[in-house]
Amino acid sequence: MRFTSFLREKLYLENVSTNTLRWYRHALKWLPCENPDESQLKEMVVRMREQGLKPTGCNAAIRAINCYLRLSGSPQIVRMLKEPEQIMQTFSAEQVKALVSFKPTTDFERRLHLLILILLATGGRELTLGLVRQTGAHQKQGLYVLLVGQPA
Repeated sequence: MRFTSFLREKLYLENVSTNTLRWYRHALKWLPCENPDESQLKEMVVRMREQGLKPTGCNAAIRAINCYLRLSGSPQIVRMLKEPEQIMQTFSAEQVKALVSFKPTTDFERRLHLLILILLATGGRELTLGLVRQTGAHQKQGLYVLLVGQPA
């Protein structure tokens, strides 16, 4: 399968966005030819790393390349690189105690303190706030909080 027919198939049969097509085009530039063998694919990954791509950037390109290889009927596949595990920094016990024992004085500080306490209690990372809730033809003023994330 040629690169152009792969991109046309993605565009017209799978209806991918223009940004996705741009991503495929960018990733396919790493391939040395349309039907690479195993050694060429390994050399391609080495070139990516030598040119300064991090493992996450390489893996993004590898996902697109593997999609092309599968659709072209190639028996080859590029193995994903191991990515470093990112460990998020957490608060110390003293920092948590200071946040919890804070005494807000203004309405703004009280709302902010409540949100911080919700995040600390749930282990969440992101809150989405809504100020107006619609129910049928009526609008009720109120505050709702949506906690977005994955359970630990």
